[in-house]
Amino acid sequence: MVQSEESLRPLYRLMVGSGVVGVLILALGLATILKFAPPGQASGLKARIVGVYPYDPATHRVTGPASTHFPRTQPFAAKVDWSALPGGVVVGARWYNTLDEPVGGVGPATAASLAATGALVPVMTPPGLHANLPGNYTLAVTRYSRGQPVELLGREVVLVERSG
Repeated sequence: MVQSEESLRPLYRLMVGSGVVGVLILALGLATILKFAPPGQASGLKARIVGVYPYDPATHRVTGPASTHFPRTQPFAAKVDWSALPGGVVVGARWYNTLDEPVGGVGPATAASLAATGALVPVMTPPGLHANLPGNYTLAVTRYSRGQPVELLGREVVLVERSG
């Protein structure tokens, strides 16, 4: 039994306060999800990445066969079949290095405008460096809505080797 001098009121207030904080955290998490990944944004579209090729920055053209491995000193770029997507869809593509830093990309723009220019997606060597960092480089092709990326349409990973 609880003695009359003992009060449970402070413990009760602590439990109610903890519950209110938990509900606030949950509501903030749900609001964040609804803002950055609103329901109904999945379109079912898939981007076709033709391949990743050695790239000549002087001529802005790809050369040679497609590959998934490159030496550090070899610039490379991806070919994406933009014409396979509906023309009015706003899309973009970004390369991310092994540190998840963006290191090149195109867009956001309509798929029709990217298809008309034949836009390649080259990796740009970071300023102050003479070669790419070794590790995995990831190409993400995304669909945009109201200026925000909302759907991943395609992904490709290549390896930049330590030696070379």
